[in-house]
Amino acid sequence: MSTSPSPLLATNQSSIPRTYRKNSASPFKTARFSPYKLPRHSSFFSHLSGHPDAHPNPPPPAYNLPVVSDAPHFIHEGEEFVHTRHVKLDFELFRNGEQCTPSKEQSGAIMSLFPTCFKLSFAPPFLILACRKLPAKPWPVTVAGMPLYLTTDGEASPMDCGRTGRGPKQFVEATIERWQTPNLDTFKKVFRLLDSLNAKIHCLQWIGWCFLALGASEPYDDWRTRLPWVINNIRIGYIFGEQTVHEKALRRKLPAGRVPDDEAYADLRPGVMVTSKMLSHDTDLMTTSGVCLQSASGKKYITVAKHGFPGGVGDQVLHPNRDGRVIAEVSKVFGKTDIALAELANIHYSRETFSAPDALVSAFRSLLDTTQLRVGDFIYMDTPYNGRCEGTLINVEVLRNPSNEPADDTEYVIGVFGFFGNGADTLFDGCCGGVIWNSDYDVLGQFRFQQAGAGNLCYCPTFETLRDLGYTIADS
Repeated sequence: MSTSPSPLLATNQSSIPRTYRKNSASPFKTARFSPYKLPRHSSFFSHLSGHPDAHPNPPPPAYNLPVVSDAPHFIHEGEEFVHTRHVKLDFELFRNGEQCTPSKEQSGAIMSLFPTCFKLSFAPPFLILACRKLPAKPWPVTVAGMPLYLTTDGEASPMDCGRTGRGPKQFVEATIERWQTPNLDTFKKVFRLLDSLNAKIHCLQWIGWCFLALGASEPYDDWRTRLPWVINNIRIGYIFGEQTVHEKALRRKLPAGRVPDDEAYADLRPGVMVTSKMLSHDTDLMTTSGVCLQSASGKKYITVAKHGFPGGVGDQVLHPNRDGRVIAEVSKVFGKTDIALAELANIHYSRETFSAPDALVSAFRSLLDTTQLRVGDFIYMDTPYNGRCEGTLINVEVLRNPSNEPADDTEYVIGVFGFFGNGADTLFDGCCGGVIWNSDYDVLGQFRFQQAGAGNLCYCPTFETLRDLGYTIADS
């Protein structure tokens, strides 16, 4: 077995000095090996029944495999067990921006990595493995390029794909293709179509192969017979109820041994600890600094989490804490996105990331066009509480505010949900405002909250509004 570099490794920057955090460590490695060297089993797979609701994109089958051992770990090098964040196999299930259904042989190879695994399910965009005994944490985020969800419940799922309507097919004047993220105009057309059916939908999500439509309550008793089951030959599921989004309760104490990076940096960059001058000294509300942007007029700002600066416009941004120096002043806030811009003082603020053991210093390139996002793409974040952490993009969301007004008169908030693993030790307290970027160092947006529920998905508002207003990534 060999260990390969992380996709974050910048091969053209060997001469650039590394800029490490003062307090940061990661237990992860990236492992690459051949699953076909693992023991094969004479008893292969039994096919389970599919989804009861017929639709044009049926979910793939699940497979069973006999328990082969009670070993608590899943990968090892010699006598030393290795925790990995991305398990790379001789095959990839995420290719050219599309997820692929694993074959029986590929499913067997994946299940063999987890000795007590008895069921594999492909529920796009997740690969779900049910095990009789879970391995030691932290667990991988992906296997063969697919987001991995581990559980002991053979019927568990990290996300709800909604209930299918039984109404007639509907069409909008747009091209919608699987695994290609629709643009905002297409989302608006879908909203208008559903408005014409009085569906009372306030949020649409795209998960690569289907739409999810969210509403506060069922619009009428017979909605399943009236609302479409597909739009432009793409399945649409419906989720009704106020419980569709809840923010997870914040942890007030760090686990034993975790040391946040509260150092005062002379050379500032994305991912340092910041707080508000308006807060009292006994208030513990720390957030993470974002990326440096330049307006069309040439002014320099950094992005911050709006809720971390209760004074609003005019509130001062301090680094690293209430006893630190003023580095910026909040000057603009953007609706319900939780994004704010703070105009920088006369200081240097780099567009470069911190270094990591498997990643050299790299500069952010640009604000990413939302339509370039693909469900399954790797995403990254670097905060004072976690250092560098990696996840995958799960869906793209368009939230309409308010939900009771015509679509053309409302504000649309574009965000994404990411998955950083359901068995990782990643923390999210203090991470609000942290930059989210992709493998090309293009910036998607900033971290906002972790959603309560089985999948613990993380919501990140995008910087699409800032991009449309002409802001660009810069140094100061």
